[in-house]
Amino acid sequence: MEAVNPVDARMLEATASRQFGKQLAAFLHENRARIGIERSKNTDKIRFVYLGGERILVLRPEEGFFSLLIPGARILNDIERDSMVNGIFVQDDVAEFIKNGKNVFAKHVRDPPSWIRPSQELYVCDGQRNLLAVGKAVLSGRDMQYFKRGVAVKIRHGIQKSAPGSEADSL
Repeated sequence: MEAVNPVDARMLEATASRQFGKQLAAFLHENRARIGIERSKNTDKIRFVYLGGERILVLRPEEGFFSLLIPGARILNDIERDSMVNGIFVQDDVAEFIKNGKNVFAKHVRDPPSWIRPSQELYVCDGQRNLLAVGKAVLSGRDMQYFKRGVAVKIRHGIQKSAPGSEADSL
């Protein structure tokens, strides 16, 4: 892991702003001194983003966007306390399944924001705003609202399933 230089930091902030909103970009800017990066050995491009030694984001080289990890989702959940932009709520009775990495079905999503797009990185919370998992939207927010069948969010990491950069690694 290496310290982030100003040019790379600005690129990370711009990507975060485009993908997750200005709040995360401002957070990264304020914490620039604590950000570290890991580069690909083959291409020398940024692959992983760390905050205080904890991996929070993975930069996908195919499209140049981030994949959320559990620690990064915790940061987003805290930043978005007033209005959830990059997350969804699910019914409390399915929370245990989602924590274990099971996909979210449309019928279990509670009041999804209409601005969610398919393939958008999301974090998933229960009714008390406790983080359960991170994944990628399969349906738009509007479709999640109306569909009663099918997968709404494909979960990548649940909080009880070991994920790179999560506390479960150190247990």
